[in-house]
Order: sequence, then structure tokens, then C-alpha cells
Amino acid sequence: MTVGQQGRGPSIWARPQRGARGPSPEYRLADIAAAAIRLASAGGLAAVSMRAVAGELNTTASTLYRYVTSRDELLDLMVDTAMAGFAHTRDSDEDWLGELVRIAEATRSLYVAQPWLLDAVPTSSAPGPHTLRWFEHCLQAMAALDRTTRQKMEAVGVLNGVIMLFARSAAAPTALDFGAVDPARHPLLAAVLTGSAPGSPTADLFERTIRALLGGLLAG
Repeated sequence: MTVGQQGRGPSIWARPQRGARGPSPEYRLADIAAAAIRLASAGGLAAVSMRAVAGELNTTASTLYRYVTSRDELLDLMVDTAMAGFAHTRDSDEDWLGELVRIAEATRSLYVAQPWLLDAVPTSSAPGPHTLRWFEHCLQAMAALDRTTRQKMEAVGVLNGVIMLFARSAAAPTALDFGAVDPARHPLLAAVLTGSAPGSPTADLFERTIRALLGGLLAG
């Protein structure tokens, strides 16, 4: 889910969805996306190939290419299908920053539930309708903010980066071993570790990070 325009020819969203010859397509894009997502959920993004998805659908890769022209296009389709699960309702009592925090929390939950998104989103360069809806929600939250479009889109990019960082940590937590810390050589670090649990951030760190970064980035 990168911010910007990329040129690689007409995207899957700019073409008619009917990819097979005849009066009606043999497969729907939704069927193809669902098959690919099943593979990614079971084996990660590395398990997703045109051949593997075709096998999941009991067809051939050559047939699949009538609907999606490349694996990159398949990933675009997968990401947008997953983004359909993004649920957010605006809260009129929230200010712009609080609204972005709520959007971020909903997006992080989506990423954690489908960890393959953490690898797919950075490679997706053709946002589909559900992904565009996510961008629209973010910009709506900042609609009353007196900032340029560029500044707002930069903020959206930073927001998604923070979401992905925290989601990746939650999806695959890594415990750090501080056994090599020497109080004589690392007195400040040793003092911090004394009486605290390494690798256990406070519950509100996600929200505080977003508020600090975006509040500073878009400060008056």
C-alpha cells in the first residue's frame, strides 16, 4: 500500500473483470483471490504462485493468466480483497488525530489476523476499491486540517508504516536476550532493564507513537 503512482500498464482494476472467452467467465476474481489467500494463510506469501493458485482451483496456470496477467497483479487482488475486511465508522466526537488512531487500530487488527499482508502490502502498487476506501477514510479524518495534500499523503504513508511495524511485532513477537549486558560497560541499559520486563512495551505505546509522530508531522 504505497503512496504514489506507479506505471506498469493498465491495472487489473482498469480492465473488464470478464477474462475468459465465451458468454461468461469460468472463474470470478473473488474465487481467484480466495484461493490465493487460503494458500497465503497456510504457508505465507511464498506459497502463492500462479501455478499453486491454479492447482487450488483445479485448473491450469495458463487458464489463470486469462484473468490475472502476473503474480504482482494477483497480489494486488489479494490485498484489496483482504482490505474489504477493514471496518471503521467515523466518530463525530473524535478530533482528526483521534480518528486516525482509531483507523490505525482497526488496520493493525486486520494485519495481525492476516500476517501475509505484511509482506504483500509493501509490494502492491495498484490499489483496488477497498484499499482506496482506506485512503479515503484517512483523508476524511484530516479534511478540516489546514495542510497541503502532499503533507496529508505523507502522513498517511507514515501512519501505515507505524501500523505495519507494530502489526509485525504482534504477529511474530521476538524475545530479546539481554544476558550479555554488562553493568560496567552498559550502565544505562542495565539500569533500564532492572525492574522492567525487556520487550514488554506499555499497552498504549501504539497510540502514543501515532499521536507523537503525526502530531509533530502535521503540527501548525
